[in-house]
Amino acid sequence: MNVYRINISDFNLDPTLSCGQVFRWEKNERWTGVVNGKLIRARQAGAELIIDSTLDKKFIRDYFRLDDDMEKIYTSINMDEKIDSLIRKYRGLRLIRQDPWECLVSYICSSNNTIRNIKNSIRRMCECFGEKIDEGYYSFPTPDSLSELHLCDMEQCRLGFRAPRVLKIASMIANNEFDLYGIKNLSYEEGRRELMKIEGVGNKIADCVLLFAFGKLESFPVDTHIEQIMERFYGDKFKGSKSKKREEIAEFAREYFGEFCGYAQEYLYMEDLG
Repeated sequence: MNVYRINISDFNLDPTLSCGQVFRWEKNERWTGVVNGKLIRARQAGAELIIDSTLDKKFIRDYFRLDDDMEKIYTSINMDEKIDSLIRKYRGLRLIRQDPWECLVSYICSSNNTIRNIKNSIRRMCECFGEKIDEGYYSFPTPDSLSELHLCDMEQCRLGFRAPRVLKIASMIANNEFDLYGIKNLSYEEGRRELMKIEGVGNKIADCVLLFAFGKLESFPVDTHIEQIMERFYGDKFKGSKSKKREEIAEFAREYFGEFCGYAQEYLYMEDLG
């Protein structure tokens, strides 16, 4: 294991890993997770991020988005007293740059689900079909490994109606019928259309993958929590039909918070979790 000590301003590890964007980190004395098939342990002491991992330093900086210009981002999204208070409260919360495959499957698992159940289902899937890394820690199963399974094999993961969706997209990727990683080179709108071709992927899941895996910061995922908090603070801005309200909220957020609205979304979501 390598030990890295990275000095960074405007970074706060706890809200970054507890805000609901990632599902395979747990905190005891320090944070422990599995990233890119490797075990990683992280803690923060003041402005110093301390990492134990065999992952290289460049990957870690990229994963935690340590090169994001947070002052520029805060200036861009700080449009009113509410978001200003959230920036002050959770300052240093950063988006994570996740692996697209793990992110996609995780958010397919998130459909009509709680964070606790999502984490448990993903943990079981990794234990059953991933590779053992260390005692109690497993890699995320590859599309190839899942594509070989039958639906009954997935029962132990307790994914319910989500299981056939996971197996279907795993098979498509394994057989080169869907270019998931190529979405990185598409525009936000093009990437969204491509992701929504996947069974079980609607606006919200597509937007989560675009934001958390592909770094499309103009993405503003709207689920029940975000819909409620946006109605609470900006409800007078939405006049359309109920069926189109979430799209209206997302469009408003893109115009109101600007090119970094994905960051505003996560600060709003963190407040709702609290």
